[in-house]
Amino acid sequence: MRTEFSPVQRTTLQQKNPAGQPDRSLRIHRREWNRIASALFCLGFLSVVGAFSLPAQTESPADAVTVKDANVYSMQGGQLEVLADNLKFPGDIVVNTNGSFKVGNGQERKLEEGQILRRDGWLLNSDGVAWPVFDYVALKEGKVVVVRDGQTETLTKTMVFPNKLSISPDGSCVYPDGSNAHLADGQLFQLDGTSVPTKDTVTLKDGRVVVQKSGKLISLAPSQIMGMNDGTRVRGDGSLVNRDGTTTQLREGQTVLVAGPAPAH
Repeated sequence: MRTEFSPVQRTTLQQKNPAGQPDRSLRIHRREWNRIASALFCLGFLSVVGAFSLPAQTESPADAVTVKDANVYSMQGGQLEVLADNLKFPGDIVVNTNGSFKVGNGQERKLEEGQILRRDGWLLNSDGVAWPVFDYVALKEGKVVVVRDGQTETLTKTMVFPNKLSISPDGSCVYPDGSNAHLADGQLFQLDGTSVPTKDTVTLKDGRVVVQKSGKLISLAPSQIMGMNDGTRVRGDGSLVNRDGTTTQLREGQTVLVAGPAPAH
């Protein structure tokens, strides 16, 4: 930005000495005024930018963030620590110290009491339900839904993705290679058409085991045994037999994530 001075303005900058002649020592060249004005403008602009700078976002090794008794905590290795600084998870997920979070340029959302937002972008509810916080399309209990900023809408017409995947409201789809299939319950895609590995959950809540399998919540009887998609076996008493044969006993309120159905493509 340049500031120009008119001939009248330049005249006013000339002072006269006692002899009535213009004092050259006080004459300021127009080019010098332009340089000074530009420097002042830059200083003012930098001050404005500094005043509106966003709070620093700390890259964190935390495993997750949760809200407990209205306080916001980061979680790492089973340890809780009060969240003192905003942090950023992969996938452009930013979590604020007040428990609000955003994904990219999406709308701000609020973590609820007992929810756990993992660094991989999956949000766990205290009842064992788990879904991503990033935008996606999925088949849930027989219905194709589109989820943006946490808001769910039922798909009403065929959706064609940038990678040429197409999904119809009845759950039928055509993959980019031209093959036809029907979506499995719980199957997920990002809005660019990328397949998302799904996750099942096992939760012990109020002494009962609740399983989320292929997008559905199932409560187990104490003597019941259920096989999960990844080969894990879940018992109604809260014990898990892992694929390697080891056994894990759930604690009250604990949720464990296991791999869901393998993506078809």
